[in-house]
Amino acid sequence: MVDAMNKPKPLLQIALDNLSIEDALRVLGGGLDESVDIIEVGTLLLLGEGLRAVDILRTIYPQKLLVADFKCIAPHFGTEILKHDPDFVTVLSGAEAQVPKLISEEALNRGKGQQVQIELYNQFPSPQDVHAWQQMGISHIIYSRPRSRKGNWNTEDTKEIHELCELGVSVTVTGGVTFEDLDILKGLPVFAIICGRSVRNAPDPAAEARRVKAKIDSLWN
Repeated sequence: MVDAMNKPKPLLQIALDNLSIEDALRVLGGGLDESVDIIEVGTLLLLGEGLRAVDILRTIYPQKLLVADFKCIAPHFGTEILKHDPDFVTVLSGAEAQVPKLISEEALNRGKGQQVQIELYNQFPSPQDVHAWQQMGISHIIYSRPRSRKGNWNTEDTKEIHELCELGVSVTVTGGVTFEDLDILKGLPVFAIICGRSVRNAPDPAAEARRVKAKIDSLWN
């Protein structure tokens, strides 16, 4: 499934942290689904609707990159999620080492190109941590900006993102990213940028997504 890992500029991912599938589909309607590159079944949507949300969105968007953001901390969670055919499933960085290892093995054995994404939580990983994940066949990390950092993204964030990219992993960035934050992220070799509320709650989500995409095109051109 995953065939966009070497894109020269970031993909745009929409985080659907809606409370119902009906509301998620409403937000996607009107052109947002065509304006974004990756659709994320957010944790809140999974809590509200379960894995049927993944099934519905996979059926409607068979060619779209799809993330199931379950933030797994147990291997059998990942096994069940993979059966619903998302391209990516998220595992928290604080999970026991066997968790990402077993889920990654299951993804590989399914032969559908599915991958595990490690979402950073609570602490920045050491190079040894990243190498251990790479040995498990995991090459994708989600840089989740620490909630303790208030205000716009800054050079502290970009320094850490650059350090991760230098370790040879694909990096997706998340944490309240807005149109205005894109300038500080300019040029970073990241795989994707996740926008949630800033796009989802805009008066015209599709227009806001197009505005973000146009700025990405400009900054990474």
